[in-house]
Amino acid sequence: MTSKTININNEEYILHIRYQENDSLRREFNRMCKEVWEFDFEAFYQSGYWGEGCIIYSLFKNDQIVSHTTLSIFDLTKDGQTIKVGQLGTVMTAPTYQKKGLSRFLSDYIKEEYKTILKGYFLFANDTVLEYYPKFGYTAVEEYQASISVNNTQSTTTPFENLDLDDTNSRLLFKQYVEEGYTYNRLQTKNVGLAFFYCYANYDFSFKGSVYYSKELDTVVLYEREGEELTIYAIYQKNHNTRQIQEIINACVSKDTKTVYFAFTPELEGVTYNIYKEDDDITLMVTDELLSLFDNKQTMVASLSHT
Repeated sequence: MTSKTININNEEYILHIRYQENDSLRREFNRMCKEVWEFDFEAFYQSGYWGEGCIIYSLFKNDQIVSHTTLSIFDLTKDGQTIKVGQLGTVMTAPTYQKKGLSRFLSDYIKEEYKTILKGYFLFANDTVLEYYPKFGYTAVEEYQASISVNNTQSTTTPFENLDLDDTNSRLLFKQYVEEGYTYNRLQTKNVGLAFFYCYANYDFSFKGSVYYSKELDTVVLYEREGEELTIYAIYQKNHNTRQIQEIINACVSKDTKTVYFAFTPELEGVTYNIYKEDDDITLMVTDELLSLFDNKQTMVASLSHT
């Protein structure tokens, strides 16, 4: 934990960084998260999987949080090259402290602190601030989601079995596959802690019941079925030397499945791409260093990498 006194426009604040171990500060952070975003980080903290890749920066005034930004650090791999990038999320400022430059201060502070480490940034902005983030060097880009039609051919592979993450051994297996697995993702954004945030340690929008394992395919998959649609959120295959994405897909679909959607950018031929927005009022914005990643109109940031 780091704490320091900060002067912004002739007003003093206390900047707290990595303070989740402090119970009173964490409660205040969770209170604001719940008010603004309708979820909090308490279950994530209690799970023990809040790691070094999730860093909270908050400005406090008289023991009350007034502005906040979370930095999530990812290993981003594209065409065999891996760089470290940052995502800014859960950005929020108390109403009476807005338009005082607090969010700008936090953004600039983070960029300065990581200027030799992170090679670019991205974030998801709602429509009310789309004109705000270009001042920070961000540009709006479109995401494209891949999908395929399936013919319900009976798979010869044993179907995936649900992985119970309440079981300690299952959690250890899941962690190993997330850390080491091949993802079939053309724009891989790896953050093990965030995978646990979505799959185990968040009660509000958990994928806990959507984690499946196949010993035969040596693979863990996150997927959900709804009627004739199947959405695959992530693939983690232990063996990096075998390419079997079609076999993995076949083992996930049911006899009713007509369309498979991918919540990441799959290494797969013959797919259809359509413009994608997780919510109508949310837009992906990136710094100049990452713009070229989205030029081909066939790329999205994996859903499990959103903060």
